[in-house]
Amino acid sequence: MSQPPAAWGASTEDWNGVLRYGPVVADETTLRLCGPLAGKKVLVLGCGAGQAPVELARAGARVVGVEPSPTRVEAARSRCTAAEVAVELHRLDLAELAFVRADTIDLAFSAMQLCGVADPTRVFRQLHRVLRPDAALVCSLPHPALALTTDGPKARYAPTTPRPWTSGSERGEDHGHTLGALVTAFVRTGFRLDTLHELPTDTAVPTVVVLRARKIGALTVNG
Repeated sequence: MSQPPAAWGASTEDWNGVLRYGPVVADETTLRLCGPLAGKKVLVLGCGAGQAPVELARAGARVVGVEPSPTRVEAARSRCTAAEVAVELHRLDLAELAFVRADTIDLAFSAMQLCGVADPTRVFRQLHRVLRPDAALVCSLPHPALALTTDGPKARYAPTTPRPWTSGSERGEDHGHTLGALVTAFVRTGFRLDTLHELPTDTAVPTVVVLRARKIGALTVNG
């Protein structure tokens, strides 16, 4: 992975009709995690340059996108206009979902963007409120083992300090989230994890983890 994980998707690369989870890994045509999209209301967390919103809208979904970067919001708007699809875009932090009514979202989707969030629990808590019962969050993140191959002799599994990055005019931080921390965050916010893929499967160390978790009832006491 030659670029910062959180910067992936912000390029002008076209996904060519495919919903992707990361660079050089299996995509939705293989994993089939999102299910039928026609008529569904889908919330995209982190829009990149608009590839995911466009592909979801082309599949018939009603798409709402949340993206904190003004540069990416404008890029996403331009891509949606060029593709002639209607997408509702908001420049907001990924946990700022107060504008979405409770129990109205059929699917939440995020491709390699939650690594830019220091505390995923904040996002999951808000998603639990807006998702319909049993609706899913489908997301991908950099695999926590990725740092072992990119950080040199002092590499650690899921670094505990954020890793600053620069890509063109953009700056940000990547936060390492262990698989255990992600599973715990799902449990504490009222989700049931039902799918986990560590990709690719034919390399010494996986680079991307793809998860699907479903909303199950009320938040726990610790949520």
